[in-house]
This record gives sequence, structure tokens and C-alpha cells, in this order.
Amino acid sequence: RRTRGVGIESGGEFELIGAIADALGPATSGDGVAVGPGDDAAVLAVPPGRELVASTDTLVAGRHYPPGAPAENIGYRSVAVAASDLAAMGAAPAWALVSLTAPTLAEGWARAFADGVRAAAEAFGLKVVGGNLACGPHSVTVAVHGHVPPGGALLRRGARPGDRIYVTGSIGGAGVALTDELALASHPLADIPAGSALARYWRPQPRLAVGIGLRGIATAAIDVSDGLAAEVDHLCRASKVRARLALAQVPLFAGARPEGAVAAGDDYELAFTAPPSREAAVAALARTTEVPIAAIGRMVAGTPWRGCWDAAVGAEAARGYRHF
Repeated sequence: RRTRGVGIESGGEFELIGAIADALGPATSGDGVAVGPGDDAAVLAVPPGRELVASTDTLVAGRHYPPGAPAENIGYRSVAVAASDLAAMGAAPAWALVSLTAPTLAEGWARAFADGVRAAAEAFGLKVVGGNLACGPHSVTVAVHGHVPPGGALLRRGARPGDRIYVTGSIGGAGVALTDELALASHPLADIPAGSALARYWRPQPRLAVGIGLRGIATAAIDVSDGLAAEVDHLCRASKVRARLALAQVPLFAGARPEGAVAAGDDYELAFTAPPSREAAVAALARTTEVPIAAIGRMVAGTPWRGCWDAAVGAEAARGYRHF
């Protein structure tokens, strides 16, 4: 769409849009994209017999990423964290819209940002079909769309007493990265070692294959964006059940401390519930996706509908990250 009031440091706004589109390359077209970037709106074809799943995330400089961080890092992270919501719903990824707000915008920065967007879109099976540029404080908004079979979306409200509580991957890696603000703001994406805490922050891996595989297995699911303790609490409230959780069973990223890890957020793992009869199916899913899945507790009847840890987890830790 047309740029509105962005301070362009080189060339004109249409040249800048062209440069962004060029950097995105083949990530803008593909199956289901009848009309991609360049018109007032995209035209998309949802596969027959599927339901559309849509979500949006906004990341603000100084709140969700360090001011002055490499543009490619910001682009990649913005798409990855939005795609995690599709994973939590068990949706197959399809399309993304990316909107960027900045006080000024140089072509080199915009191209690097688009390179990060393209890398994430290609990694997670998304086509970037449009977006917007605007003048203002630095922020990025990404809307993602996917699809599921009718009635196949994973929801937060299906957990029942007796269900086991699981979490994928490891918890606390991004929290470790956040303790070193200088490193967080200064390492370009290409220089970040795979498997490091910095990678967990800048290159989160939404568990899309696990989410799709959980259809018919999970009774409830949520992505771990605001802290594991807080996300389990959301499942409890939506399902009107209570959780019994073992802090010692939470799989921790190297260097993470248990109570801090369950509160830190930015993990983008999946927390989900399933009855004991599906334990073998959960184990098989972990093998086929090559994503570790750990049981960390069970759901029980009772109120209040909140998580109840068997070790000391303070009230602030249980609250998780707060947006306001």
C-alpha cells in the first residue's frame, strides 16, 4: 500500500516500496495468492473445505525489541512470533501482512528488514501478500493467516480434569538472552549461533508441525509467549479447571533458573493438555517432529481456576509478562 508520511532518506516512496518488494522476492507469491502486494488489498483463495485462522501481533521498539537492533533481526522476529499463534491453533500457515512504522526509513535498512521478513516467511511457509508503511515511532505489526479442517482448531477451553499438561522444547532461553542487553542489540542475525540464547530471542521457532500434529490429540493448547506460568493459568481459566504443576519437570534452557524461566516469556513453545490415553500419541509426535515434549503436571477439578505449583513460584512469576 501507499506510504503515508514516512521520512524517506533516499529516493522516493515508490522506489522504496519497490526495493522492499524486490527484497521479499518469491515470498510474495504462491499457492492461494491470486493478487499479492501492489494493490489496495490482497486476493487470497482459502483451500476448499477449510476454515480460516487469523491473528495479529505488534512489536514496539523499546518494549518488544531493543531500539537500534539490526533491521534483519527485527524482521525475522516479527514474523516468527506472529506465526506462533498459528501453531497454537493447529493451523497450517498460509499468508502474512507486514506493517512497518518508522520516523525515517533508509532504503538499506528497509531492504535488511525485508530480508529478515523473507527468511522467516520462507522458513515457516508463509507468503507475504501486503502490508503498510507509516511515519511514527518504530513498531512492526504482522497479521498471519492459516487454515484448519472444519472444527479442527485447537482452543484454550477444552482441558478436563485428569488431562496431563505438556510443554514443547525448553523454557527460559529468551529470558537468558534478555539479561545481556548489549549483546541482544548488537548481533546481526547471521552471526548468532544456532541453539544459543540469542537465537531463542531473535530466531524463535514456532512449533507449527507440532501444532498441526496435535489435532485430535490435544484437548487445549496455547503458545508460550508471556511466560509458561501465565499461559497455563490462561488454559485453566478458559477450561474452568485447576492445574497441578511440577517445577522440577519443566525443561529448562541451559543457564535458566526455574522460577525466572516460567515467568520470562518469549519462548514461543506450545503448552497443551491431553488425556493419559493419548500419551503414546504425544510421544510419537515428539519423535516425528523431532521436538522434545515434556509432561509437567495435570489438570484437576477445583477452584480457583489457577495453576498450582508444587514449588515456590511467586505471585509475580505466575503473572508472567504484562503488556500494560
